Amino acid sequence: MAHSDTRSRASIQFSCPNCEEESHCAAGLASEAAPRSCPGCGWTLAAKGTPPDGHSPVVDCWVCGNQEFFIQKDFNRQFGFLIVVTSFTIILLVMLLFGHLLGIYCLFGLAAVDYAVYRLLGNVTVCYLCNTIYRGFPLHPGHKGFYLGTEEAHKRLRRVWLTSLEAGGGSVADDSRDVGTEVADATERS
Repeated sequence: MAHSDTRSRASIQFSCPNCEEESHCAAGLASEAAPRSCPGCGWTLAAKGTPPDGHSPVVDCWVCGNQEFFIQKDFNRQFGFLIVVTSFTIILLVMLLFGHLLGIYCLFGLAAVDYAVYRLLGNVTVCYLCNTIYRGFPLHPGHKGFYLGTEEAHKRLRRVWLTSLEAGGGSVADDSRDVGTEVADATERS
């Protein structure tokens, strides 16, 4: 029973490189036989990534074949920004209407709630190249938090990948190894 529970929780969220529509797929449904096509525009992804099974850490991206990932909290960034703006507005109004001391108490209260939510949220694995999000998969010990140097190196590779998709290719496994070398070289220089 635990076997199917893990499989049902693991999912993949990716954006179509053609129309940028978001798609979701359960890990159990992602197989080599299943076509990787966008439900919105029908764009077929011709990547060579290993289909994830939900029971082992992600080692190569199912969508683009990339092998570099970062770990982040499973929280919507736009919603988080909305919460920050709303909280700032509320705290500012409380300070203006009821005094600074009450506003500071509210600020500390919001910080405590924010910390509790942060601790309760799980982690997800995100591909540097195509930004595919893997939820419910065991974390790979080699995947760390977001690193801007790796992201910068993947910007060029992302353009190459999108161009190869238009030309009928789709895998960047060889190029991603080159980016890994570029990132290591850039780290040594700094």
